[in-house]
Amino acid sequence: MSGQVPATGRRLYAIGDIHGRADLLDRLLAHIRSAEEGSRVIFLGDLIDCGPDSRAVLDMVAAHLRENSASHLILGNHDWFLREFLLDRLAADDLRRWIDQYGATGALLSYGIADPAADWAATRRRILGGWPGHRDVLCAARHILVEEPFCFVHAGLRPQVPLAMQSAEDLMWIKAEFLDYRGAFEHRVVHGHTPTASGLPEVYPNRIALDTHAFKSGHLTAAVFEEGRLSHFLRTTVSADGTVTVEPLAAPA
Repeated sequence: MSGQVPATGRRLYAIGDIHGRADLLDRLLAHIRSAEEGSRVIFLGDLIDCGPDSRAVLDMVAAHLRENSASHLILGNHDWFLREFLLDRLAADDLRRWIDQYGATGALLSYGIADPAADWAATRRRILGGWPGHRDVLCAARHILVEEPFCFVHAGLRPQVPLAMQSAEDLMWIKAEFLDYRGAFEHRVVHGHTPTASGLPEVYPNRIALDTHAFKSGHLTAAVFEEGRLSHFLRTTVSADGTVTVEPLAAPA
């Protein structure tokens, strides 16, 4: 289940949950590109649902991954629904759950599909016909990446379970058992999935939390790592006129 990422010495960015906020991701990636060509980025998953433009987010992530072979996508639980749907493997109960509980309607509307339930097979054909690369990107995503001394996952790890034995379900879905654990893991965990209570990135001895509820707050957060340490954070902010800016945030000493 683990994937080792070779260190290259370049700056590494880990981006938290995007949830269809293409406007925020576009500005954040532009800022990263301006700082360093060929930047290494780990997208921590949940690219889609909830926000207004999941399709454009997938376009941007696919383009970045094509141009930057050292970058990677971690599969989020929301991304899993779309992947399984496009592979025609989503059970009827999960399909209803995706629509009713996880914001699929907005994601599918971004593909121009206003009533997906009218013909699910036609919905699948439309997405695959117009954007075949989206399925490919989701199928190539990983569940976990390791780069000493960190590991990057979407949701977290099950405590006291070796890294190689972590389940895909836990890596995409776990909450309280991980968040409430105060012991050490094999690596310090960098994750999203659960919005932080502060609305800011949160740093703990055993984990770094990067989901700052971007689709509601306008704050999409990236952690910046240099030479095996957390250097600082980047965060988007949306002004009253809709302008998106990127500001640095200091990491705790």
